[in-house]
Amino acid sequence: MKGKLKLKRFLQRSRDKSYLLLCHHNADPDSLGSAIAFARYLRFIGVERVRIGVAQSVSSYAKRLLTLSPVPVEKNPTVDEDVVVIFDTSSLEQLEPIEIPKGKTVILIDHHVEKERPIKADIAVLDSSRTSTAEIVWELFKYLGFADEESARALLAGIVTDTANFRFVNAKTFKAVSEILERFPLQMGEIFSLVAPASDENTDNARRMAVLKACQRLEIRKFRKYIIAVSKVSAYESYACKVFLQLGADIAIVGSEKKGVRISARAKESLVKKGLHLGKIMEKVGPVIEGSGGGHAGAAGANGKANLDKAVKLILKEIENFLRENG
Repeated sequence: MKGKLKLKRFLQRSRDKSYLLLCHHNADPDSLGSAIAFARYLRFIGVERVRIGVAQSVSSYAKRLLTLSPVPVEKNPTVDEDVVVIFDTSSLEQLEPIEIPKGKTVILIDHHVEKERPIKADIAVLDSSRTSTAEIVWELFKYLGFADEESARALLAGIVTDTANFRFVNAKTFKAVSEILERFPLQMGEIFSLVAPASDENTDNARRMAVLKACQRLEIRKFRKYIIAVSKVSAYESYACKVFLQLGADIAIVGSEKKGVRISARAKESLVKKGLHLGKIMEKVGPVIEGSGGGHAGAAGANGKANLDKAVKLILKEIENFLRENG
């Protein structure tokens, strides 16, 4: 894992600095859990000035993690701190509207495949062989000689959700989980409860309405033996994708044009095993929608400003090209 020695040396001499830990749009448990765990580490080594910032919002799956944070968590903060640590994204567009002024020390911790033009970081700890950023943070903690139970809880939450409840894992994932569970008396049932969507009656109704509207607007495409579900909603795109896969689709693509353009896509594990990588497709979509995209092989997304229909056509073209060659 590159960058960990440089990070260790920097942290040893920078305990008097202030730190802002940044999470991407709609911060998920991997991004927020990693930031919370790192904040706990910074407090442990004596750093007094620490905040966590999230771009735009916290996902419903991550809201319960907020109770584990030892520092304030703020939406769209102004960057006043000396050091900015970015978790789980290598794209500045995923941090909008937060702007990082020149002259700040930028540290990047991420597990996604490196983009062609990543964030320019002074220190980058990147490992695309990991299935979550939380795993990278756990490896860093072992190297730095730190661990506490609340941090472990936050990191397990990130691992569980970013692997889709252990459906997209590798040996390193299970090794990290095993190490954490051997070290701390945690129950996985507790972790699954921690990342259950936090919602009230109004939120639940809105989500159900969004899915029903997605079904109403559903366009079913069949390419050879595969079924691709395409739809539009104003919110809850990723949830709609999940429902479409449960209903029998092999791939789901759901877009939104409310307050810009958002696109979510999901694919069944059988296609991921054949080599389909939705995250790489979404990276190509980013410039089309005047934004950015990325993610995992089986679950990915993009955020931008315009051209939803054009973007969906590109996604379908890329998927069909893959199926033509590998289906």
